[in-house]
Amino acid sequence: MASFQVDADCKSEKNDPKKQSLQSEIGGLMFEKPRVFFVLSCLIVAYTAVVVGAYYSNALLNDRLAKLELENERLVEDKSSKHNDRLLPERNCENQPKEMEAGPPYLTMLLIFSGCGYISRFLYNEYCTFIRKKKVTSMQFTLSELLQYRLDYHFTNSEFAKPVLLLMVTFVLIVLGGFILLISTGEDISVTLWKSWTYVADPGTHADTEGTLERIIAFCVTIGGMLVFALMIGIISESIGEQVDNLKKGKSRVIECGHTLMLGWNDKSLPIIQQIAFANESEGGGVIVVLAEHDKNDLEDTLESAIESRENALNLMGTEVIFRSGNPLVQYDLLKVGVLSARSIIMLASDNISPDESDSRMVRQVLSLKGMENLAGHVVVEMQDVDNRELVNLVAVDIAEVIVAHDIIGRLMIQCARQPGLAYILESLMGFEGAEFYLENWPQLEGLQFSDIICRFDDAIPIGVKKSVDGRVLLNPLSTLRIEQGDQIIVLAEDNDSYTVNDGTYKVKKNVSSVPQRLPMKTEKMLFCGWRRDMADMIMQLDAYVTSGSELWLFNTVPVEERVELLKDKGNKDELKCKNLVIKNAVGNPIIRRDLMVIKEVRVDRDGNSFYSGDEITVDQFDSLLILADHADQTNIQTSDSRSLASLLIIQDIQSKLLEKRKQELIAEGKIDEANSLRAKDPISEILDSRTRSLLSVVNCKGYVMSNQIVSAVIAQVAECRDLNMILSELLSADGTELYLRQVEDYVDIKRSDKFSFWDLSVRVRERREVLLGFKSVNETFPECKTVLNPSDKGVPRKWQPGDLLVVLALD
Repeated sequence: MASFQVDADCKSEKNDPKKQSLQSEIGGLMFEKPRVFFVLSCLIVAYTAVVVGAYYSNALLNDRLAKLELENERLVEDKSSKHNDRLLPERNCENQPKEMEAGPPYLTMLLIFSGCGYISRFLYNEYCTFIRKKKVTSMQFTLSELLQYRLDYHFTNSEFAKPVLLLMVTFVLIVLGGFILLISTGEDISVTLWKSWTYVADPGTHADTEGTLERIIAFCVTIGGMLVFALMIGIISESIGEQVDNLKKGKSRVIECGHTLMLGWNDKSLPIIQQIAFANESEGGGVIVVLAEHDKNDLEDTLESAIESRENALNLMGTEVIFRSGNPLVQYDLLKVGVLSARSIIMLASDNISPDESDSRMVRQVLSLKGMENLAGHVVVEMQDVDNRELVNLVAVDIAEVIVAHDIIGRLMIQCARQPGLAYILESLMGFEGAEFYLENWPQLEGLQFSDIICRFDDAIPIGVKKSVDGRVLLNPLSTLRIEQGDQIIVLAEDNDSYTVNDGTYKVKKNVSSVPQRLPMKTEKMLFCGWRRDMADMIMQLDAYVTSGSELWLFNTVPVEERVELLKDKGNKDELKCKNLVIKNAVGNPIIRRDLMVIKEVRVDRDGNSFYSGDEITVDQFDSLLILADHADQTNIQTSDSRSLASLLIIQDIQSKLLEKRKQELIAEGKIDEANSLRAKDPISEILDSRTRSLLSVVNCKGYVMSNQIVSAVIAQVAECRDLNMILSELLSADGTELYLRQVEDYVDIKRSDKFSFWDLSVRVRERREVLLGFKSVNETFPECKTVLNPSDKGVPRKWQPGDLLVVLALD
């Protein structure tokens, strides 16, 4: 019967329309207007907290007053002890302020509700997100999945999410423990919260707790506190680790001024760093900042390996190298490495993309720098195609100097192949180790002609003038050129502070016998082994050097039918029209001996079919041989150098055997003098990696060009002084002034002349509009010899010998 009555009551409640209406209104308020529901809930909770706090504080005060009255009555009854009578007012005085201090716990309740309000707001926002996702998506998900997703969202998008969550957990733990202690002990809420905090902060505090229930509470809160502090230590450790990782990744800002900034990284980076270190040696070192898209740790390891290498170890000489990871195209990354305060900026081309794409990237970088205001330094841009040089000159000719690495290497190879030994001169001349070029104004030389200042520097050699009127750089100018006010003298010197003008009292020796002019040039036969992307540019450069009727043999693995299109660079260049060269094509592998024994010309008929023309030649018949780094098949500089070295050894071996056979034939014919005069022409090989130099010395190979080393030195020189770009470009081109190695007999008759000084010979050389830079004794051989550039004691007479080589600047 009772069961039936209960069921009836439940049914009547369910059927009550007033209760159902109230429930629907509350549900609608929660889901349709959650903000209003949240505000009302907060007001109800706040009102409840105030009422509960006032009621509780009043009850607590009454309880303490009752205890105080009982204590006073007990003290009054104890009249036998005067000491107790004396202590009565003192105890009353002691207890009174304590009870007064206990007061209503409004401050504590305010802190509690502030924390609860923040947590409630966070939970409310998450609740709104949950409701919104439920409405807009049909995807089924559990509350656990949503919780994991939201935690991952907050941890990913806010760096303070973890510590804030930890503080929220700590707050809840302290408040929960404080209220449980409040219920169990009846102490003040402020006291119980403080005890709860001590249990969380110090695990040893709960050892002094008395009472079974309090110990259980203290134990649970302490365990929670240990977990909280373990999480806190983990978060702090993770944060410190992230900061250390960011520092290792090179994401911090560089605070430097007057440094050299290098944007990008390729196989020329380490030689450039070495050359800049040489330049900064006199100043006690400098700072080089590298911004590249490579990992900072990898770059540092590469530098460390170069420093610790046993072969051509990198010597920084006090220069500091700082690496940062970033994109040189992004302005934020550029500002991070102090681009505005750098004295010079070097932009290196990318090796892992096509030349046109790399040059386009360089143009974009230049535009990024052009758009920055107050850029202090100039920009040195490495490009890969000479035809793209004008792109940079069009947009930033005022701040940028363009270096086309392939173009420079091509000119170097041609000059060095025609003049054995010139590579060592260029390597010494282009770098900062030894003599280099400097510009400075000397007012005491104004009004003099260029021929009058040849002997005016004891420790330098004047080679040209930079005019102050139009900024033109004149190398090897006319002897009658007059030095005007503001003109800068271009000299070859050890350092910018190592030379000065002398008093001009040196008397040139007049009795130096001269010789007739040199004989006209003869036709030449040259061999190019290998293929380069800029082969057409090299051929045109060579065509400007040689006389009409000279032959150029192209020996490589590229089919003859494809070479015409490759020389046109897919239509980007015009068809080759050589004035002096006759081009002959041959197909073969430069590292296979049977292909090199006899080189046969291959031609193409009108139908596009190749055939042997019947013209053939051997490697001992060439006046110069050039082994190119074959970029068509190689992926790295070590592999390229290995192929070049193999080809060099094979050619030298074939030459020696063919020459020995030829000598035996001449001796059999009785032409002994002619047989003894036969000499093999040393092939010149392009070497990219400086570490290969030691291998060449092992096999006694003297014909090589450190192309990357020289180009790196050129880039470093221009980075230190942008005016040097015009000087070095002219030295390496077929137009204008160039470097030559000539014998001393071409200028003076040694047999009829006594001892004469370097200055005496300089004046004689100047009569042909040439500039003498140095000399090499006939008793020394390349590369062991030390060519004397800018020698000391220029006025001291010396005995010159037949075969001594002179290093001169000349027009032809």
